[in-house]
Amino acid sequence: MVPVRSAVTSLLHPIHVIAAAPSKIIQDLSAYFESRTQLQHDNEIFAAKQLLDNARLLKLQTLESENNRLRSLLGSSFRLQERVLVAELVTVDLDPFSQWVLIDKGLSDGVTINQAVLDAQGIMGQVVDVSEWTSTVVLLTDPSHAIPVQVNRNGLRAVAVGQGLGQPLKLIHMPQNSDVEIGDILSTSGLGGRFPEGYPVGTIGNIGGPEGEPFAAIEVLPLAKLNISRELLLVLPGEKITSSIGAKPVGEDEAAIIGSSAPPVEETLDE
Repeated sequence: MVPVRSAVTSLLHPIHVIAAAPSKIIQDLSAYFESRTQLQHDNEIFAAKQLLDNARLLKLQTLESENNRLRSLLGSSFRLQERVLVAELVTVDLDPFSQWVLIDKGLSDGVTINQAVLDAQGIMGQVVDVSEWTSTVVLLTDPSHAIPVQVNRNGLRAVAVGQGLGQPLKLIHMPQNSDVEIGDILSTSGLGGRFPEGYPVGTIGNIGGPEGEPFAAIEVLPLAKLNISRELLLVLPGEKITSSIGAKPVGEDEAAIIGSSAPPVEETLDE
């Protein structure tokens, strides 16, 4: 009977295959759709993770740029002899006829009216209004602002006034034959008592004016990055301080302290 049973089994094999086909097809389709669903789920997870990684990368790039600005700012503070306080920009006045900004330091931090404000490059303006936790700073470019300056090359004194948003400063009441050259660096003269002497203000960008006029039209390009800087230095009133810090390299810990939300830190500075 063994050969007979083998022959019958062989004859029935196609029937078994046909009978099992629907179940196999259903299993294959189920596995296909499960795999497709799993792949879609995995793709969504990977896409979300990629977006998160990209956001973190952009954040790291922003933090790197901020760290570089803070290093530059702290490096600038080491060249000063006054006590300074690091502040951060909060809001900007969008009025084209007045260039005022709000910073995150106020009376509780020792800020006073008429206090000089600068960034890593030069003078930005001065404090005109103080509240408990914030202060208002008028920028050099404000038409109502004037600052006494001197030419570093020869000590020639003048007054630079603002002309509006995006415009250079101008020197007023300068005779046509004044000893001023394009590229000359201007710094604060210290006259008037508002700004300490020797702070960089700008460079001579253009010298003109119609012939026959008694005064020249002299434009000054501010050194401070008025439209870019977010971290500022407030020059605190008081005596100049000397320490052994010197112009040492700025470490990561120092930059982290200044960039954090910790209480205001007064730096002791050296020439």
